[in-house]
Amino acid sequence: MYRYLFFDADGTLFDFNEAESRAFYQMAAKLGFKASPEHLQIYKACNEACWKAFERSELTQAILKVKRFEDFFASEALSLDATIASKIYQGYLSEQGILYKESLPLLDALIEGGYTLYLASNGIAEVQRGRLKQSDTLRYFKDIFISEEIGAQKPARQFFSVMLEKAGLEEKKSECLMIGDSLTSDIQGGATYGLDTVWLNLDGTHKNDTSVQPTYEVHSLSEMLTLFSNVNPLLS
Repeated sequence: MYRYLFFDADGTLFDFNEAESRAFYQMAAKLGFKASPEHLQIYKACNEACWKAFERSELTQAILKVKRFEDFFASEALSLDATIASKIYQGYLSEQGILYKESLPLLDALIEGGYTLYLASNGIAEVQRGRLKQSDTLRYFKDIFISEEIGAQKPARQFFSVMLEKAGLEEKKSECLMIGDSLTSDIQGGATYGLDTVWLNLDGTHKNDTSVQPTYEVHSLSEMLTLFSNVNPLLS
């Protein structure tokens, strides 16, 4: 029986695509350049590449924060300071507590169903805590685990080891469930550490062409409630 649910933040409960877009255009305006949709897509590619490298422990988060803008500015021949851009962007992003419309109903139902909820994020601490406060979602989680504060990132075993130790759940892995949208971060990390996992593949748009196999796959947050009702008596 699952009792302890560990949620990823971005792409799982929070609409990071929208948050990223808003923060990017606000940053661009602050720096004085007219950003286009093409600029946003190029930045997203640079950002994603840096985060993948971070997951592989090829970059530290401190380097990542600036390198994504260095790469973007270099690709577009923009003579702008990446360190300043990073600080401005993080400030705007921390204000974007944009949830999916199904997030709050799901969290309310899970709390009412007797589950204990945690947040497990690879995000930047300042940004994530700002967005949690802005969205008024801190109240749902017994504890918040952020890679920058833990000193390790998903999918590293150390992240999950520290997280479960702090939660006092090392001996209750069978009652824990890792929930997230990233196969390479949330699902691989949880599975490697011996946790059951739920892959949130929104609208079924992503093909699993990896060797990572989630315990469960759902295509919406509302489907998650149906899943829990079927496999767990707490919501029955």
